Amino acid sequence: MKDDSMSDQNQSDRDEEIVPDEVIPHQSLPPLKYRDLPPAISWRKMIGPSIMLAGLSLGSGEFVLWPYITYKTGFVFFWACLLGVMTQFFMNMEIERWTLVTGESAITGFCRLNKNWAWIMLLLNIIPWAWPGWATGAGTMLSWTFLGPETIASVQVEPAPSLFSLEGLPDNASYSAETATLKWRGRMNESERDTLSTAFAQNQITDQSAELFDKINQGYDLQYEAKYSSFLGIAGLLLVGIVLTTGPVVYNTVEKIQIFLVGMIFLIAVILGVYLIQPYAVTSMLQGAISIGKMPEASSGLSTMALLGALAFAGAGGTMNLGQSNFIKDKGYGMGKYIGRITSPITGQEEAVSEVGYHFKHTTENQTRWHQWWRAANIEHFLSFFLTCLACLVLLSLISYSLFYDENGQLKEGVSQFGTGLNFIWGQATLLEDRLGGTFKLLFLLMGAAILLTTELGVLDATARISADILKVNYLRNNEHWSLSKLYYVFLWGEILLGSAILLYGSINPQFRQPLFLIETSAAMNGGVMFLYSMILLYMNSKILSRSISTSPLRFVVMVWAAAFFGYFSLQAFQVQIIPYFKSLFSL
Repeated sequence: MKDDSMSDQNQSDRDEEIVPDEVIPHQSLPPLKYRDLPPAISWRKMIGPSIMLAGLSLGSGEFVLWPYITYKTGFVFFWACLLGVMTQFFMNMEIERWTLVTGESAITGFCRLNKNWAWIMLLLNIIPWAWPGWATGAGTMLSWTFLGPETIASVQVEPAPSLFSLEGLPDNASYSAETATLKWRGRMNESERDTLSTAFAQNQITDQSAELFDKINQGYDLQYEAKYSSFLGIAGLLLVGIVLTTGPVVYNTVEKIQIFLVGMIFLIAVILGVYLIQPYAVTSMLQGAISIGKMPEASSGLSTMALLGALAFAGAGGTMNLGQSNFIKDKGYGMGKYIGRITSPITGQEEAVSEVGYHFKHTTENQTRWHQWWRAANIEHFLSFFLTCLACLVLLSLISYSLFYDENGQLKEGVSQFGTGLNFIWGQATLLEDRLGGTFKLLFLLMGAAILLTTELGVLDATARISADILKVNYLRNNEHWSLSKLYYVFLWGEILLGSAILLYGSINPQFRQPLFLIETSAAMNGGVMFLYSMILLYMNSKILSRSISTSPLRFVVMVWAAAFFGYFSLQAFQVQIIPYFKSLFSL
């Protein structure tokens, strides 16, 4: 379908009528041109872009944040998860609406309203996704699988000394004056315990060596870190870059990988669910789903930023949702048939690309085709995105609850120690081994690595795709040297280098090599981004597009709800955590 459209691209501009500003304004961009809307295809042939978007959500909300929230507080907040997925379905369809109608990305539509949206959306697309939490998480899964976890036991030293001499102790011991915490990495034998006891005496501090020894050898209240996770994360970033660079047509490469991995992950989740999910977990989930408005207790330890991030990542989240318009444009849906694709500079053939889009006159035939496209797009997105995300969220959260909670809704004995970072995933793997054996533990960890690496691939592709589109359309439209494909690969490898630098910085600041911290940071920022663009979409699709193809009253109400939904939680995160954080910096 795409190849045929490229021959049409050579039509003389003189044969194409300009779309007047009273129909769709062009501002600083060239005006749209009229062409007939291509004949619609069935929803079955449209399958692809929405599965790619679902693949983006697997490694953030489905596998990490919502099972983590389930572990920390049960299904108290699950009602918000369901609302988040439903809200994103309608938001994504409004994103698709603009591209089906014009062949342009939604962000290009924003720039038709005001040229300043170009640099604003460019920054909002790059900064929140710079944190390579998914590659780090995949590295963590692989490290745990093949090297095992490195245990860390810690005690709070009281009274807290400004300096704790570690002279005579092995490198396993470390002390943080800021938190007054003494940590011990790895195993501890009796001789090392005695040496540590002597160190406590020399520092004139209450001896807590026996407590540390018991924690390590009895296996409670431990943290589980992954060796070389940062370097494995960098290797994952490089692998993703190589895969995206060597595929002839980038979209086709990503689609094939995502469809295969999403299918494999769903199958593994179903198999695990059959063995693990308990009836009481289903009952608890249903109760949580109808407890609308109920929030987790402060004692759960869940921050407002974590909750906002989970809502954003109940689907794809942030500008990744906007990437849906780029996906369907590259797939050739609607007016996107007249726009070229991104190809590899190594193995692909450069295609002619129109930097701006087209629109159709509202003839009877075009209106009929529009309704066919719109119906097929809704069916495809509902089945491929909404049901896939919902099924994975339900399955993985039920597995988490069944492993960690008993039938009375209380955490099982000994599982409270998994509450830091991605430790809860190691906890799930350990409990799986106890229940079903080592094969299922291996299967679970490899599934986790595949999920997180799939997400990183999708994030890098979509971020580079969106950034290249913004830069080409708004600033390099007439520059023949900088094609869309070249810009794509500059952004792709720029993101990989930036992510690698952040992970290397983690060797100095350990916080920056914690996958959950990186994912929560990205998710919370993207929640604010979704609040912003939901309002722009609402205006663009209801006020700019003509009545026959614009947002329906019901969807208008849903988009108002979306702005209020993400706006409320963004405001809460800003007031509760962001302002106090900067106040603490200012006071220093």
